[in-house]
Amino acid sequence: MRVRHEVGRLFSNPALVIGVTGTLVLLLMGIFGSLLAPYDPSANQSSIIRVLPDGTSSIRFPPTLPDAQHWLGTDPLGRDQWSRVLAGAWLSLSVVIVSALVRLVIGFSLGLASGWYGGTFARVVRVIAMGLGTIPQLLLAIMLVLVTRPLGVAGFIASLAVVGWPEISEFVRTETLRAKAEPFIEAARSVGAPGRRLITTHLFATVGPQLLTVAALETGAVLLLLAELGLIGLFLAGATFLVGDFGPVGPLRSRVPEWGQMLGGIQFYAITAELPTLIPAVFVVLASAIFALLADGLRAASDPFSSRRVLPGTFGVLTKVLVGALCFSAVGFVGVNLRPGVMSMDEGRAVAAKTAETTWPGSEFVAGVARFSSAAFGIDRPERLTYYYRNANAEVLRISFMNGDRLAIETRKYESEDEIDFTGLKALPAGLMSYDDPLAKAEGEGGGSDRRHARPADLVRVILTWPSDREAPVYSVIYGSTQLDPLRVCCFDARTGEIVDAVVGQRASPPWPVPSDCDAARSVIRQVGPFQWYFVHGALLSVGGPFNLNYQGDNFIQLVGGQGTPRLEAATNRDDTVARADFVNVKPTTTVGGQLVSTATLRLYKPGCWNLRMSVGSASLEYTLYAYPSDCRPQREQFPAVPGVTPLPCVKN
Repeated sequence: MRVRHEVGRLFSNPALVIGVTGTLVLLLMGIFGSLLAPYDPSANQSSIIRVLPDGTSSIRFPPTLPDAQHWLGTDPLGRDQWSRVLAGAWLSLSVVIVSALVRLVIGFSLGLASGWYGGTFARVVRVIAMGLGTIPQLLLAIMLVLVTRPLGVAGFIASLAVVGWPEISEFVRTETLRAKAEPFIEAARSVGAPGRRLITTHLFATVGPQLLTVAALETGAVLLLLAELGLIGLFLAGATFLVGDFGPVGPLRSRVPEWGQMLGGIQFYAITAELPTLIPAVFVVLASAIFALLADGLRAASDPFSSRRVLPGTFGVLTKVLVGALCFSAVGFVGVNLRPGVMSMDEGRAVAAKTAETTWPGSEFVAGVARFSSAAFGIDRPERLTYYYRNANAEVLRISFMNGDRLAIETRKYESEDEIDFTGLKALPAGLMSYDDPLAKAEGEGGGSDRRHARPADLVRVILTWPSDREAPVYSVIYGSTQLDPLRVCCFDARTGEIVDAVVGQRASPPWPVPSDCDAARSVIRQVGPFQWYFVHGALLSVGGPFNLNYQGDNFIQLVGGQGTPRLEAATNRDDTVARADFVNVKPTTTVGGQLVSTATLRLYKPGCWNLRMSVGSASLEYTLYAYPSDCRPQREQFPAVPGVTPLPCVKN
């Protein structure tokens, strides 16, 4: 009978029923919204094509009104509004709940301590609270968000939490002072109850019900503050907007869906497209009303003089359900989203794969790019991580993460911004190494660091592809635009990190492949001063030339490393053991671009497979090269005759 009576009391409190039900629905939207979204919330569409039942097609251009395909229509960039509301609920509500909890902890702790202990501490807290209270909350939130923007989502949460705690602190201080004067507190103190027990047992029991009501009100207040910030262009995804030939046309394409960001479009679309801004506004108002009803219902249920009050045990169960649900949501958000560091290439691929499967089912991952810029975070943090997917029609889908942030995603169909030829690229497998190691090698051995210091405005791109003529996926690093004197450092095996032969630089095509029984060393493009040559790397000495091939006759080489005069220690031709090889025109070590460089001309009297060992001072390198006949050399007529070398026709022996 008591259970039936309490259930009847609960249902006689419509504000509480609506508030609890609505809060649980909002939390479910926040947790499962991204999974329930029928479309990728960041996918832009320039036109919306629908196949009608009679077999004909209709084409519409965004923004569109609600229909069977898009329940809430699309915004002016062609993004599905219902998908954006669902996906945005998870981020928006989680940030609101976390901010409200942090705000409550600050206000409750300071209010309880100042009310219970008093003294100088209480006066200092009241002065700070009064000072913050004189500043309009929106203005204070704007200043804090701008200051903490480099901290990302954590900074946004901290800004929303700092605003509003003075009211909570004053409320808790007043309730604490009132409770201290109650007879039961005096009775407990007179029988020797310690201060900690008085606070945790008696004071919490008195202040707790009111605090739960305040928590519901503060959650709604934080949500409204988030919406106000969005209206003026400050939201979790940033505060940037796209500018066309005739002025601003909207937020930067496909930033992370979030209700504040969706409301930010009102300054661009309010006159020409009312629906895209009306929908997020409706959801913000509904959510705020739900929290307000929850607060009113909790107040009535805990008020001993209310006709809708419930027993303390019933209220305790209700409190545990709500607090548990809110804490679960907050902990889930923090654990999943607030991750330190930047995504690796493989981590970003896992997130991009879900978006690609939703946007273009069955498409395959064919290229990845990590872009760095001094204007962003220097070489330590990518300005953008981009993943390219290709469908069966050879069309390209670009998925990018701004600043390597999993929350700042941009999706564009039929678009490439990294000058990649997708023709013939193989699908990339999973489990490849990230971009860090190839970039570090390009910065050191490839001369990239010198290039960046000389041209700090250059973009740096680490590109992952699998060309059809390769046995494995490769990384290449490009400094600057491919149209304006770029520095290319290529290539690195994406599975092992080993340097492999370069194919992106200017190179001569071999007349025939190197014989399989000749283990010729691989080369990589390296910048030495103003030159970009092909080098074979050793621990202490690297040897390279201007061409990717070697020929019978004279081959000009540079030796990087060591100190002294270059020497050819040994040279053996596998097919002709009496064949000779010499160093001529030897020049000792000088400094070029901060590196120790010496030069020589390697004269090979016969073609074929050569085993060489050369040294500069105490540094040495032993490697194998394959030399083609003299007549295979491009523009051979421009090269003078070499004494003692009989030119041979370009024919494989």
